[in-house]
Amino acid sequence: MNDWVVYGGGGHARVIGDAITLNKDRLITYFDDNKELSSINGTPVLPYHENAEQQAKMILGIGNNEVRRNIARYVVHDFGIVIHPKAIVASDAIIGEGSIILAGAVIQSGAIIGKHVIVNANVTIDHDVIIEDFCCVYPNSYIGGGARVGTGAIIEACTAIPRFSTIPKAFEPEEVVALDLY
Repeated sequence: MNDWVVYGGGGHARVIGDAITLNKDRLITYFDDNKELSSINGTPVLPYHENAEQQAKMILGIGNNEVRRNIARYVVHDFGIVIHPKAIVASDAIIGEGSIILAGAVIQSGAIIGKHVIVNANVTIDHDVIIEDFCCVYPNSYIGGGARVGTGAIIEACTAIPRFSTIPKAFEPEEVVALDLY
């Protein structure tokens, strides 16, 4: 059994929390700075603190690629990988730290999934696809063999990316983007 913390308190964070518990792992807490949020499905919500629950692996439950990238820069917890028990991942696929593979997703042989990537429900990533860091592939999408998805790109729901296609980067991995969240 692994211990986990999820950074975020919205819908995506709840989906990740569910995947963690379905894997028979222990979800210790959610971190979120919303002072009005005290628990999610019985699990406490705390403001992020670098010394809290240091033994636990962290996953960022933030859907926005740029926000997820900016948070990943200052979090000191070790990141893990969450794979929903109803996902299928080829034995030779490479999944980067901080990534989440959700229910019904299929990751085929030779695929490389970067860091902090969200592969949503019922997505198929075919053989030899490369998805760079901080991308999000929305539900029911297909990415054809040999395609490459650039850093920070969003693949919208129900999209089919042809084989050997290249989707450009949305941003550079090192770039810091100021976001007005409230």
